[in-house]
Amino acid sequence: MDRTELFLALITFLLAALVYETGDGDTPEFIVIPVLMILFIFPVYVVGTVVIENAVRG
Repeated sequence: MDRTELFLALITFLLAALVYETGDGDTPEFIVIPVLMILFIFPVYVVGTVVIENAVRG
């Protein structure tokens, strides 16, 4: 994962966090569910990608 991909991942994560923080109890579920998936699954994906790429390079 090069720096551009990491930067775009960070932007995506921060935008999802912003949507989550500014939402209230009336936010529709079709917005909340993808945002929560990004917040909880995306960091695991990024860390996994970095670990796997570093393991392959040796």
